[in-house]
Amino acid sequence: MSPMKRAPGHGYWRSLDQLADSPDYRRFLEAEFPAAAVEEGDGGGASRRAFLKLMGASVALAGMTACRWPEERIVPYAYRPEGLAPGRPLTFATALEVGGAAIGLLATSYDGRPVKVDGNPDHPASLGACSARIQATILGLYDPLRSRGAARREERGLINVPAAEAERHLRGLAGRAAANGGRGLAILSEPTSSPTMARLRRRLAARFPEARFVTWDPLTRDAERLGLAAACGRAVRPVLDLARADVVLALDEDLLHEHPEALRLARAWARGRRAEDGTMNRLHVVESVLSVTGMQADHRFAVPSSRIPAWTARLAAEIARQAPGAGPLAAAPLAQALRPVADADVPHADAIAAVAADLLAHRGRAVVVAGPRQPAEVHALVHAINATLGALGGPLAYVDEPAGAGGAQAAALAELAEAMRGGEVRSLVILGGNPAYDAPGDVDFAAALEAVPESVHLSEYRDETSQLCRWHLPRTHYLEAWADARAWNGLVTLTQPLIRPLWGGRTDAEVAALLAGDTDPRAHDLVRATHGLSSDAWEQALHRGFVERTEWPTVSVRTSIDAVARAAGTIAQAGAAELPELVVHPDAGVLDGRWAGNHWLQELPDPVTKLTWDNAALVSPATAERLGVRHGEVVELSAGGRTIEAPLFVQPGQAADSVALSLGYGRRFGSEEVVGKGADVNPLRRSDAPYVLAGVGVRPTGRTYELVTTQDHFALDDMGREGIEQRRDELVREATLAEYVEHPEHVTGHRHELFSMYGSHEYSGHRWGMAIDLSACIGCNACVAACQAENNIPVVGKQRVAEGREMHWIRIDRYFKGDVEEPAAATQPVACMHCEDAPCEEVCPVAATVHDSEGLNVMVYNRCVGTRYCSNNCPYKVRRFNFFNYRKHDTELTSMAYNPDVTVRSRGVMEKCTFCLQRIERARIDAKVEGRPLRDGDVVTACQQTCPTEAIVFGDLNDENSRVRRLHEHARAYSLLEFLNAKPQLKYLVRLRNPAPGLEGAAAGHRTEEHA
Repeated sequence: MSPMKRAPGHGYWRSLDQLADSPDYRRFLEAEFPAAAVEEGDGGGASRRAFLKLMGASVALAGMTACRWPEERIVPYAYRPEGLAPGRPLTFATALEVGGAAIGLLATSYDGRPVKVDGNPDHPASLGACSARIQATILGLYDPLRSRGAARREERGLINVPAAEAERHLRGLAGRAAANGGRGLAILSEPTSSPTMARLRRRLAARFPEARFVTWDPLTRDAERLGLAAACGRAVRPVLDLARADVVLALDEDLLHEHPEALRLARAWARGRRAEDGTMNRLHVVESVLSVTGMQADHRFAVPSSRIPAWTARLAAEIARQAPGAGPLAAAPLAQALRPVADADVPHADAIAAVAADLLAHRGRAVVVAGPRQPAEVHALVHAINATLGALGGPLAYVDEPAGAGGAQAAALAELAEAMRGGEVRSLVILGGNPAYDAPGDVDFAAALEAVPESVHLSEYRDETSQLCRWHLPRTHYLEAWADARAWNGLVTLTQPLIRPLWGGRTDAEVAALLAGDTDPRAHDLVRATHGLSSDAWEQALHRGFVERTEWPTVSVRTSIDAVARAAGTIAQAGAAELPELVVHPDAGVLDGRWAGNHWLQELPDPVTKLTWDNAALVSPATAERLGVRHGEVVELSAGGRTIEAPLFVQPGQAADSVALSLGYGRRFGSEEVVGKGADVNPLRRSDAPYVLAGVGVRPTGRTYELVTTQDHFALDDMGREGIEQRRDELVREATLAEYVEHPEHVTGHRHELFSMYGSHEYSGHRWGMAIDLSACIGCNACVAACQAENNIPVVGKQRVAEGREMHWIRIDRYFKGDVEEPAAATQPVACMHCEDAPCEEVCPVAATVHDSEGLNVMVYNRCVGTRYCSNNCPYKVRRFNFFNYRKHDTELTSMAYNPDVTVRSRGVMEKCTFCLQRIERARIDAKVEGRPLRDGDVVTACQQTCPTEAIVFGDLNDENSRVRRLHEHARAYSLLEFLNAKPQLKYLVRLRNPAPGLEGAAAGHRTEEHA
């Protein structure tokens, strides 16, 4: 039996390399430190040119110790602006719109310089949480590659022109188009829910009645809109309330990470996982690509995406069988349509009866959700299932889709491209987006664009689309702009600028107003005119970040039995699609490529694969063996007569005969670290099949490509291999809900009797500590990105990550358990433990790492001489060493991203998590000014603030009433590597799972036979 197939028993394993004991894994396990640093430009090291490339937007964010500050000239305020205290941060409510849904944010600014983005606690879409992607948008504001002005395309490329000249041309274009009613004019935009843009579009339609208006989003949710419109008889949008759901079934939907309301949904789901009252919600997931949501599932079933429609139809038939006469599924036309698929041959068919029974047992508090990769027929059928389960009015509600949101975006884009090639479009205005890069391959938008005589592109970057357009206009960053948009539930949300546009630029609304005939529109005036609020109401809306009571009302719907029956019949007639399939999915970092130039996101390890700086074609171990390909080999993927190449990544949990490839790579514009890296899957996509392609060809090329992951970095070497095997279950501890309810005192496992040769520390004041609930943590990386933004942590580049030199202060360890084809998964954030008896403190020869009077393990950077003894003696491997001075080539622009409250480190300095000491001091000062002691909740660390699931809690362990104290004393609390008696101030709460009756042996992976 090959090493990859051997069963690991009860123990967790981090990767297939560890399971197979591969040479790569042994290299990281046996080397205490990465190879010695080589000076820049020396043989074997990175060249000065390579370092200059990385300085562009983020790699410079680390730098100098207090004894090496350069000479600076300072200029005092002669007249200080009212309300501005130098060095005191100001926070403003703003918002970011992605995919037509607004997310309310709070942006922090120092002396007029935005440095941090967090969630708005008052906004229902974020509730104070923030994703890794949104955290990283602060870096995009200071990206040197942003467009710095208008440009005109000539034979030798884009030539800079004054903004006034470009806008004069745009007004002339609009005037000529208006003269013939807009015939030959097309306006292509990203999806937006902006009331201001809706108002301007009505003006544009009146001025250009014959113009084409097209919306395109590479992550379109067309199938959901069309399927629900058919099933409900009207265009509606589903709004989930997971706080009212006891059982959730996700069909190819990454609810907790990729849904437009992922932050809110993750919060509600996590609050149902803590089992304080002896109950927990339950999550079933059916998917092809292992996702963040799939890793948290109580039961996960790996099924090719093209087989999920039949799986869903068989589930519907089973629900109808178990609950005869109940709901729409019992209607005769639908029952007849489901009859042919009642015994369909689908993966994990043996689990369908138990899943159906679980859903029915929680009728009224159970909900089924289908993802955007599934066809419209599945969404229609899922609506009928939810209606039968009584989900409507409970965990599921509907609101009307905004006007203009209906229709298939991909089909409309294909029609527009055909009209462009046919000469029917003489003038094209593109507001945002990058269709020349991300349009489906069969649309061939880039070639069609060349046929348009007049084209204008509004964009933050001179990207692939701008390079092909006749004119380019710079677009403002959202932190520079006035705008509005609606949240997923319709709440009107306002975006306000924190800084004047660095390079000029226009918003989408301003360009639309120019086209509508305005002479010199201003975004602020356009937005305010839309809402007609009084001065007091406007100020209140800006303060809160949204206009109160503007949510869309819920609507009642009637199920169209005939439409759902037709959908079921279509699924039955489709039969089994040809395998292998290709599944296209959003990238966990760069999404669809819009943030490909963001180095924070490029270096952030993927939550599932732990891959950095690349994408790859994911296949299961069995599929790789069947196809005769190996990890890291470049393969040729072909479909519909088009071919691309991509490196192969063997991923546990990937569905058999399913190949997955993320969007956003293979870019043709950007920094040298981005251009041409990874694989561009867009050429294989079709307008009628943007996500799942059946019968894809996979051919090995014999070439290899280096894929860099962080999963096996900082592996523990506990007294050799046998020690690691014996102690692995002490890292991630878990139990079932039944075990916890019956014996709560036993779930943490064996408690060691410990003693210490050191005297105990006495704390007369505060004693800071942290707790992380593994039942709530979803491993989404939000905490890692927040820590990076807060603490000026540098990016080191792909080469350095390959050497094990990444600098993140928090890492998310991902573990697998069980069968390599469908393992259970667990995630665990690991940061500095701030140990009471810290092993690092005992070995530092210069006392650079010391214990303070409040229980923190602090670093004195000026003392550190880089012996790295502390890292050698740290059993948690959470210390990071600066092998290079990444700030050497910093610029004034990139320096603006620094948090001024945090020291910027230099080469030769060890660094690590500080428990956000700067925030502790800020809270201490504020409390002193107010004449009161610090209260529980005054200090909120960056990771705690951003966590969507509230898994992280920080506070004073000396406060008997503090949340962190209660969690440290909780029955589920345990210390990592407790037997070492380092006495960590960070404790974990045991992860709980809630298996369904009849599926107890399936655990999170259906084929898992053993589970702790």
